Amino acid sequence: SSGINAEWPLRPGAFVSLWPGLVQTEYIVENKETLEKATVNGVRMNVSKAETVEYAGRAIVGLMNDRTIMKKTGKTMMTADLGAEYGFTDIDGRKHGSLRAPKTWLSSRFPWLAALLPSFIKVPWSWIVGAMHHYY
Repeated sequence: SSGINAEWPLRPGAFVSLWPGLVQTEYIVENKETLEKATVNGVRMNVSKAETVEYAGRAIVGLMNDRTIMKKTGKTMMTADLGAEYGFTDIDGRKHGSLRAPKTWLSSRFPWLAALLPSFIKVPWSWIVGAMHHYY
């Protein structure tokens, strides 16, 4: 989104990249049993805790109603962070943990440790980008 913002400096509007967590798409829901049996680095995927597709829609509505949206232009925003900022929940009332929060990472493997951490502690976005960069 920062590239688009630089390429179109004369066009009014905000450009934001939206990153959801695990989403309950049709494929994920249809293959729930297989996906939940597999592990990634010793962690099992819990499809029932995934975001619904409507959750990202609520994030977009929140962005559309944000009078300070231009402060977010050119940035990547996580749906769970927007949910916390704008106060919306998923269609079933759940609040999703931020992928930037160590509490969220630890909750599936070490719930006792996650219970000790406050959810407002978040890793800077630049650290996540740096850690993920070698995958691209």
